[in-house]
Order: sequence, then structure tokens, then C-alpha cells
Amino acid sequence: MPWLSIISGPGAGQRHELRPPRTTIGRDPTNPIQIADPKSSRVHAEVVVDGGRYHVRDLDSSNGTWAGDGRIASLPLIDGSEFRIGATRFRFESVVSPSDSEWSDPASIQGLEQHKTVLFTQVSDADNHTLARANAYLVLLHHLIRRSNVAPDREALFELLDDAAAEVLEGDRCAVFLPAESGNGWSLWPAHERRLRARFGAVPFARTLLAAVRSRGEPLLCTSDGDLAPSASMVQAGVQSAMSAPVRIGADIHALLYVDRLTVGQPFTRTDLEFLAAVANQMAVRLASRVADEAVPLTQVVSPAPSAVIDLIGEDPAIVQVRDQAGRLAAVTIPVLITGESGTGKDLLARFIHTRSARRGRPFQVVTCAALDDQTAEAVLFGRANGAPGIFELADGGTVYLDGIAELPRSVQARVQRVIETGEVQRPGLASAHHVDVRVIAANVQEMPLGALDAGLFHAFAGRPLHLPPLRHRAGDIEVLAHCLLKQHAVQHGQPAKRLAAETTAVLLRYGWPGNARELRHALEHAAIAATGAIIAPKDLPEALMKGTAGTDAVTGAAIESLAVVERSHILRVLEHCGGNKKAAAELLEIDRSTLYAKLRQYGVG
Repeated sequence: MPWLSIISGPGAGQRHELRPPRTTIGRDPTNPIQIADPKSSRVHAEVVVDGGRYHVRDLDSSNGTWAGDGRIASLPLIDGSEFRIGATRFRFESVVSPSDSEWSDPASIQGLEQHKTVLFTQVSDADNHTLARANAYLVLLHHLIRRSNVAPDREALFELLDDAAAEVLEGDRCAVFLPAESGNGWSLWPAHERRLRARFGAVPFARTLLAAVRSRGEPLLCTSDGDLAPSASMVQAGVQSAMSAPVRIGADIHALLYVDRLTVGQPFTRTDLEFLAAVANQMAVRLASRVADEAVPLTQVVSPAPSAVIDLIGEDPAIVQVRDQAGRLAAVTIPVLITGESGTGKDLLARFIHTRSARRGRPFQVVTCAALDDQTAEAVLFGRANGAPGIFELADGGTVYLDGIAELPRSVQARVQRVIETGEVQRPGLASAHHVDVRVIAANVQEMPLGALDAGLFHAFAGRPLHLPPLRHRAGDIEVLAHCLLKQHAVQHGQPAKRLAAETTAVLLRYGWPGNARELRHALEHAAIAATGAIIAPKDLPEALMKGTAGTDAVTGAAIESLAVVERSHILRVLEHCGGNKKAAAELLEIDRSTLYAKLRQYGVG
């Protein structure tokens, strides 16, 4: 007989048997499932069986019944389906879960490979929320792979885990465990240890889970109905659910990824674990590639293969002027500073200059300055005395693109200035320097006032910067860009390009695009996937975009901005003020970084 369990909120821990044909839920004691939630109606919802399939239906309640991120009228239930009424969250179980003692038995631990996956297996009977969650994970995994491909070192790869945990997995603590230098056991990566200790104090990690992952070499889920149950010490410490995945290169485990939740709420699911395992696998690929690169002589690392010519799309006078200026700069070798809001395409403009210069067939190396701290910046930029070369050596004859230069650690700014002015690179620990032929292009989200950088490095870019206008200032190019982006998406996925309905184009033109061209690309990728036919309708666009479309005041004719638009605009202004640094922006906004990521995700900003 199926059951409905209350997994959080009033009555958490209760399990109610569902008896056909109908079981009602509500505040009134006449309901078979009575709940004390203040947002519940007297008779709020019902679970009915029809043709052997169970459904939950809202009974026109005032506060609604919810699943995922939306209000529902009806929801088909399969094993593991969840919905909530107010703060009370329910889970449908077609069979009773094994006892905690059974899950605690090490012999019963099963890894990811023994389960039928959700992300990578076609599922025909899953509920809409599960399918939407899996689809979102696949899209985000694609973006994570793209970002990891340009991560300059192991530390930058580990920082991606923070983004995945906060933005995607919605975890409270994420950590990387590395083999201890003594050779015995594992230790927390120092950057994570400092960050987590400052915020969460000495709350212990799920050591039993970590030990099981180390011994089995498989990703494991630690929840009440996962691979192993939370131990008594975990429950006492307030760890509600956790999961971990190994970073394996061959038979060796090089690191352990760990994420947990300390707040009461929905525990991690098998799909969450699959995504974490996919992240671990991608990190392993990049780490293995990096090890191979460090073993290859420099002459083999630098490839002379010509780069594809990059173009800047648009006919607005502002972008035409930028394109003309960039074309003239491509013919010379002076350092260039590019400014513009987040998402305007500063990296694309840098590649435009490189691919039209005489350096086109030489390397184009990208440095994300925000990912560098004082300890890693020197090694990344200038190499190691007896190890791998740095970025400037790898780019000899080509171009180095410093993205977010205002966040470059002060400790290395003078050395970067020396490379720009003299071409001399000196590896840390070596007395001698050697010459490289490198052009430097830098970018920042706003024009840098004197003091944002070391005075010497600031003056190295003292020439007039190339400024990319925001998309809202070149509205005539929105439709042109949209068609181009849809063609690119079609080529990448091997399918015919989809077209915009006239009313969809009208929505795009009315929208303010605070995330600029990047937000437009993400919105169209979402729409192209959501559209079932060849035409993209307004309903296929992200919900946040539709909510952000402004109306007009009947008296003044001025645009009326929704609360979502105002909040999004403020967040983006703060993010721009902080140079794109999300951690600093979250502190200035006085919200957790996970909340900031959730807001950016809600508003369709990448």
C-alpha cells in the first residue's frame, strides 16, 4: 500500500497510508491526513487513484499546493515524488523504505553505478519536476565543462565546486578533501577550511560517508533513504544530508568532493549525486590533462594552428564604432583595455582583436583574475622554477587576455606591468629572466579609477579603453543577435534552426536585458530546448524574462517596472560595482552567496 511521508515542517516524520479511492489532506480533523500548517485550508488537497496511478490535486485552496518552483493544480505521483503545502513537505512512497539499521549496514551500501540513473537514462514515467531538474542539470553541466576548460590550475577547478554547490546543488557546505602531506589520511583543502571554519565553526563533516567513498571509490548518498543513513553524530551536529564523490584518475583517487546541508529541508536526491559525480569526473579529466601538459615540452604545448576569425554581430552605430576601433587596434601591438557591463561580450571582443592581428596563428591564453589568489597567481602567470611554464610563456608570440583585471592580486601587479613594458618573464625562485613576445588585452566591468590597480599597471592601460555598450542601448541589434544565436545553437546540436514568432520577438524587444548578450543567449538556449516545434512562442521563454517585461503607466506613459526587475537591476549594479566578484557582491548585499546564485538563476543571468 502506498504511503505519504511528511519529510519537513509540522508533523515531520509522520507516515500516512493512502487508501483508495481518495485521501484528503487539510487542517480539519475530518481529513485522513490532518496537518497543523497555518497555510493549510480546512480541506486543502486530495490524493486520488485512477487506473492504478496516484495523483495529488489541489482543492482550490487559498495558499496553493506546490511542487518544485511552481504552484500545481494536479501532479502525477511516482515513487519519490514530493510536494508541499505551506511549510509541510510530503513525499510519495510506493513501498515502505528499509529501516535505518538496514541502511547503516556497510554490506548494503550501493554506489551510483548500481542504480538506474535519472540524468543519463531515458525515463518515460517521471514527474515533471524530476524531468525539469534533470534537464537543468544537463544544461548546467555543459556550462561547467566549458568553464573548466579554461580553468588555469587545480585551485581554479576546485573553486568551480563552490559555484556548483551554491548555484546548482544548493548545498550549505562544499569542500574538497586532498591526500594529507604526511601520506596518511585526507585533509581539507586550505581555502575551503578557512572559508568554512569562519562561517560554520567546528561543525564536523560526515566522516563515515567520506570513509565509505574512499574505500569503495564510488559516489555515495547519505540520507535517511540513501546509500547510508546519517550517523548519530551527524544528526547531533545538525548535518541533515550529505553526499560525496571521488575524483579519480585511473585507479587513483586524487580528491574527494563533499557537499552537505545543515538546514532542515529537502534532502539530496540521487539526481543531485549524479550531478556531483559528473562534476568529479570532469575535474578528473582536467586534472589528468594538466598533468599531461606539465610533462610536455613548451614547444609542443604552444600550437601554431590558426584561430577561427571571430566577428562582432550588429549594425547599431555604437557597435559599428567599436568594431572599427578594434580593427585598427588589431594592426598594432599596444596593450588594450576593454570595459563594459557583465555579459556584453568583452571576451569576444578580445578574440576579435587577436584573430585579426598578425598573431592570429599563435596562442590566445585566458586568465580569470578573480580565480587567482596571492598563492596561486605567481605560479599561474609566471610558472614554477622547476615545473610547468606560466601563462605568459605559453602565450609567447600570441595574446594573454586578463579577464577582470581589477581583481588581479596586488602582489603580482608590478610583475605583470614589467611583462607589458619590457617583455621580461622571471619564474619564481630563479634569478634570471627571459624575453617573451606577448600582447596583453585586459577587461573590466567598468572604467577603472586610479587606485583600482597599482599605479604602474594602471598607466600601462592609460590609453582610451574600448567600451562595449549594453544591449539595451543597441535595441536594434536584438533581433539580429537572436537569429544568429539560434543558428549557432542549431549547429551545435545538429538540428534545423528554430524561428521566433512575431509576438516572441516583441517580448525580446520590450525586455531590458540587464544581463546583456549573455542573458539573451541563455534565454534563447532555454527557449530552443523548450519549444516543441520549429517556432519559438513567448511561453517557451524563461519565466523570469516574461515576468520582467515592463508595462506602461496609463497617465504618464512611463514604463512600470516589476519588483523582479527592480531587484534584478539592483543586484546587477552591485555586481558591477564589485567587478563581477559574486562573493563580494553577496557580502555588500548582506545575503549568502547561495542566495545570490539563486537570485541570478531566477532572473536568467549567467
